[in-house]
Amino acid sequence: MHKGTSATIGIALGSGAAKGWAHIGVLNGLAAMGIKPDKVAGCSVGALVGAAYAHDHLNELETWVRSFSSWDVLGLMDIRWRKGGLIGGEKVFDVLHTHIGDVLIEDLKRPFAAVATDLYSGQEIWFRHGDLRQAVRASCSMPGILAPVHQGDRWLVDGAVVNPVPVSVCRAMGVDIVIAVDLMGFNAGRLQGLPVNMTSRKMSEGMQQQVRQETGFMDLFARGREYVSSLTDKFSLGNKDNPGMIAVMSQSMGILEQRHKRARLMGDPPDICIVPEVTNIGTMEFHRAAEAIAAGEAAVGKVAHLIEAALWKG
Repeated sequence: MHKGTSATIGIALGSGAAKGWAHIGVLNGLAAMGIKPDKVAGCSVGALVGAAYAHDHLNELETWVRSFSSWDVLGLMDIRWRKGGLIGGEKVFDVLHTHIGDVLIEDLKRPFAAVATDLYSGQEIWFRHGDLRQAVRASCSMPGILAPVHQGDRWLVDGAVVNPVPVSVCRAMGVDIVIAVDLMGFNAGRLQGLPVNMTSRKMSEGMQQQVRQETGFMDLFARGREYVSSLTDKFSLGNKDNPGMIAVMSQSMGILEQRHKRARLMGDPPDICIVPEVTNIGTMEFHRAAEAIAAGEAAVGKVAHLIEAALWKG
């Protein structure tokens, strides 16, 4: 039973790559209020964090991600320009497996669902049974970055393509109150994949020279997605004033995801929406976990009164 209510609480954890460590802070912040969601639905990184929470392994996950340096993150990236994605992804999920364990979704401590997308039909796929590792791996398969997952006659990619903040999945799990966590709510005009000031003014010559010099994979993943366009320089003729393949792909996906998310949330709004301020954390900056977690905790504090009101009403 939760503090002040007997209502069943579900939490919908949205997509956002490295921003997703903020989900850990949100869950910690809710726990400090005496609130531990009964059921969890996750998309992309939200599925990863949600799986750890559902199996009572959130503390282990937090300890692991707080220890990351940029070099540690690079070491987990089996980088290869391969069919379907820049990164194979198996190293990441092999290590994750050691922190969560070899477990079936139906055997988790709390009901859990992960969302993925059928690449060819566009169908929204809900994983509520079966192998946890495969479900999380499929849900996290960011198009073009992480290779898709082959399951039967399907190729599965990131659930963010169809349901970036899976409120509808939470509702279908039979909860009274849905708390949603939207990691992209503060993204207003920032051009992902390019330096931040490209959205407002032309880069200085010094900055252009610096970016041109830092074209290696090491700098790409150490500095995050702001330098994703340096990878583009290797595989296309694009430059910083004329975005290449990766920058265009990531920004376009972000725009589509934002528009789709707004439509989904308007049709099926959560009871509470928590929006951590993680705009400045790049998509690949997984080593900035401490900042993201702190942002998640702060976001809970800003809406604590609304959470209390919803629980009292529930």
